[in-house]
Amino acid sequence: MLWSNVKLIFKRETRDQLRDRRTLFTIAVMPLVLYPLMGMAMLQVAQFTRESPTRIWMVGAENLPESPQLIVDGRLSPDWIGDENPELLQISRPHEQDEVFYDLVRKAHDEQSMPGDPELVNEMIHREMKSRIVDLAVVFTPAKDAAEDETAIGPSVYILHNSANDRSSMAADRVGTIINRWRNATIQKSLRNHGVPLSVVIGIPIKRADVSAKSNRQAATWSKILPFIVIVWSLTGAFYPAIDLCAGEKERGTFETLLSSPAGRNEIAIGKLLTVMSFSIVTSLLNLLSMAFTGLFVASQMGGTAGLGGLGLPPVSSLCWLVLALIPISALFSAVALAAAAFARSSKEGQYYLIPLMMFSMPLMMVPMLPGARLDLGTSLIPVSGLMLLLRGLIEGQYADVLPYVAPVCMVTFVCCYLAIRWVVRQFNSESVLFRASEKFAIGPWLQQVMRDRHELPSVGNACLLGVLILVLGFFVQLAVGSTMPESWFGLAKTILIVLVATIAMPAILMAMFLTRNPRKSLRLNFCSLPAACAAVLMAICFHPVMTWFSGFVIYLYPLQGSAMGKADFVNDLLEQAPGLWAILLLMAVAPAIIEELAFRGFILSGLENWRNRWQAILVTSILFGLAHFAIQQAIITFVVGMILGVIAIKTRSLIPCILYHATHNSITVLLPKVDAMVVEGSPVLPWVLYTNDGTVWQYSVLPGVAMTLGGVLLMTWFIRCAKAPSEGATDGNALLQTALSERA
Repeated sequence: MLWSNVKLIFKRETRDQLRDRRTLFTIAVMPLVLYPLMGMAMLQVAQFTRESPTRIWMVGAENLPESPQLIVDGRLSPDWIGDENPELLQISRPHEQDEVFYDLVRKAHDEQSMPGDPELVNEMIHREMKSRIVDLAVVFTPAKDAAEDETAIGPSVYILHNSANDRSSMAADRVGTIINRWRNATIQKSLRNHGVPLSVVIGIPIKRADVSAKSNRQAATWSKILPFIVIVWSLTGAFYPAIDLCAGEKERGTFETLLSSPAGRNEIAIGKLLTVMSFSIVTSLLNLLSMAFTGLFVASQMGGTAGLGGLGLPPVSSLCWLVLALIPISALFSAVALAAAAFARSSKEGQYYLIPLMMFSMPLMMVPMLPGARLDLGTSLIPVSGLMLLLRGLIEGQYADVLPYVAPVCMVTFVCCYLAIRWVVRQFNSESVLFRASEKFAIGPWLQQVMRDRHELPSVGNACLLGVLILVLGFFVQLAVGSTMPESWFGLAKTILIVLVATIAMPAILMAMFLTRNPRKSLRLNFCSLPAACAAVLMAICFHPVMTWFSGFVIYLYPLQGSAMGKADFVNDLLEQAPGLWAILLLMAVAPAIIEELAFRGFILSGLENWRNRWQAILVTSILFGLAHFAIQQAIITFVVGMILGVIAIKTRSLIPCILYHATHNSITVLLPKVDAMVVEGSPVLPWVLYTNDGTVWQYSVLPGVAMTLGGVLLMTWFIRCAKAPSEGATDGNALLQTALSERA
């Protein structure tokens, strides 16, 4: 790679982007103009949000005790108003007698009365308040006689408001606070008059105090806001230049000219990537600075930094950390955006890819903003989220806490950037990607083409469609099933089978029947050799110790939350009601193995094999297999199992060894917690393999577990190098003809 060519391409693309008015508007004009206009609008609107007087209709004020007084000279007493403006609280006829209104209030709100129709009574009260043009009605009913009601020690207070009216709701909150102050003072005076200590009623006083410094509180708030703003705008700033540099050049017809230049494809890709990355960084910084200056100006006009809600100014060091983190995150988003834009046929199609990219990135950006999110070994391995949590700790000044996780965060970020850049280079070296013909899409012709041009095996698009369909159906079906938990073993069995069949089995079988010419081969329903089947079972047994240790490590990284643990205990209780161990194995081991293998190692892997690179097909299939289990702990574990199953499926061309491995792995996982001590002691092998600390939970011993893992590795090596499908040696006439033609070419 000649960096001089990369430099020339970078200068050329940067110059062209600076000449594009749309790019300049998105990157420079919009952040420099948008936020000042928003700030001016806020200042103008603030002039119309001044508080207006609240009209309060007080009924039955004569029922109040004489001391302490709530109403003095027709106004609320200044002793209870506090910081409120007395002019904003206007009382209408406080001593008005209205027995009819008393009855209406009691019928609607008194629990000891017979209400009749509460909605009708409330409507009558609303009409009475509207006829008097009041925002709030406060009713003091007469005190009940102690002989009639032993709990009645004074008048009842009803605060009636209209929640559909903001003025009425705000008045209710304000007046409710004032009446509570007066009520507390009344109680204290009554206790003093009767010689009762106040502690008898109040009990042990609880006082809460915040001992953190003001600067630390401000830094904690800014640490959640600033990284999110910077990362969102780095993604947005990268996408639009990427579309113009790839899809836009395809439309203008200048892309072929650039490809015919002496510069190599890799140099072109890196030059465009540096251009997009530069604009991403500039966009993020301009938006950050424009928001900062606009916020300071608005705050100065609305009462200093108090206008920012007490946030104050962010720490100066935070800008340094943000700029430092902006380089790798811009490289990552720029590479992803450029790869998506290179795949697009037109600028319009490229813009459609922004929404899925934002939807995928937003959860990673939102998780670090949650109150309970913290940086640990588990979260440091999550792309984007780990970097945001690291920035959060650095901005807050918690250097000692985040220092142990700097290396994992940097490693994950570097790997993601490397893979994204490799993806960009691969896209630019693929003729089928760069020269995709633009075509109009219509449902009818597309369905006709799909049915007419069916191949013997599914295509890559068919495989991806099934993967997405399984994820979407699984989400909605589990959401519907989760609202009604089963109450018995048969209910649990029915629920699990419905979810497996409806979300995995049926879509895979139907797509194999209608989208391919050979459903049997599409689902890999081929015979396999007896050594391959036996080796699959033996490999599942050998790999189970290391998978058990790996599962424990995953649970350590991402501990189960209370709801997940409660759900697991609930399912275990239902499993105890099973008619036998055979039923549990069929439901939890055999059925998932058969159904999941039909979809993932059957249809999806068969379609993704058309990528030419089988390892990429196995990787993508395993990712979809893990995501289909939703829970992050189970998704990571099943991803590793999926990689092993993918190798078996590719080498044997059959689903039978995959089902045997999957069923064996699940069966051991189900049986291990149920192993009885007498069974272990009576076996010649199990005491050497298993041990227990408490007599209930059995674990693998280290040396036997390592030996079994080495055996599993040897079996995996045999599958990769020696295992072959039985039909591999037999070829039909078309296959022989293709082989001869390829050799001649």
